[in-house]
Amino acid sequence: MRVKAVECRDVWMVYRNFMERGVTALKGVSLDIENGEIFGILGPNGAGKTTLISVLSTILIPTKGEVRILGIDAFKNTKKVRERVNITSGVRLPWGMKVYECLRFYALCYGITDRNVIEKLIADFELEDYRNTRFDDLSAGNKQKLNLARAFLNNPEVVFLDEPTANLDPDIARKIREMILQIIKEKHTTIILTTHNMREAEMLCDRIAFIRDGKIIAEGTSEELKRFTKANERVIVGFKKPALSSLPTTYPYELDENSAIFYVDDAERFAPKIVLELSKAGIEIEYVKMEEITLEDVFIELSESN
Repeated sequence: MRVKAVECRDVWMVYRNFMERGVTALKGVSLDIENGEIFGILGPNGAGKTTLISVLSTILIPTKGEVRILGIDAFKNTKKVRERVNITSGVRLPWGMKVYECLRFYALCYGITDRNVIEKLIADFELEDYRNTRFDDLSAGNKQKLNLARAFLNNPEVVFLDEPTANLDPDIARKIREMILQIIKEKHTTIILTTHNMREAEMLCDRIAFIRDGKIIAEGTSEELKRFTKANERVIVGFKKPALSSLPTTYPYELDENSAIFYVDDAERFAPKIVLELSKAGIEIEYVKMEEITLEDVFIELSESN
């Protein structure tokens, strides 16, 4: 039987404070993640994303439940798991170390003495010009590149990335996404990431789990999630003569002074029918635009649904 990268069964995480009052961060979470996948974990702030990543990467021991990483019980054989995984969460590296020194330090922590490993990572993450620059003097983008390079030092089979492009300029974020995709192509590494960037999730992730209030409430590809929700595609029609009070149509719409938004299941299919219906009624149309459902639409709906 093929071993999965991650098997998570009925995981609960309850944080207790000195008053013995518990805060339940995870509530019966179960997941299967295949080898070589880029798997996204999405959800609003406080939903449990970082807690879940921390449990799966063995940083936290759950209150209840079972986690197997690459077929290994994550909490009975934690050392074996940690030898085969890595994680980056935020940018927390020794501020006084230079780029090469930092990677050398962490390489030795893993028992890696081959300096060629460090040189390749410096090249792969485009840090050649900064090898003698202190971490504290790097730009935010280069700090994150260094953080990612550190996460791949031990040639991990599974890497957990907690918001890898948060607060980065768009061009740097795009470059880091390209680096992640290149690593997947070359090494077939399993990537599990959290992000608030819906475009990033749609671009990178093979499958996505949506977590809210500590529970997985939806899971699938981005296309499957779009079909799962009640969100609709949109046909936007602009008019030559503004200030219409109503439209003679059988399709649901929202009307403003110069245009109308029609909500349909399939914009490409229904747009010609809407145009024909309006034209027959003598309405002069200036333009027609079609908009597909986005992952952001899904995110908003799942965040707000009861």
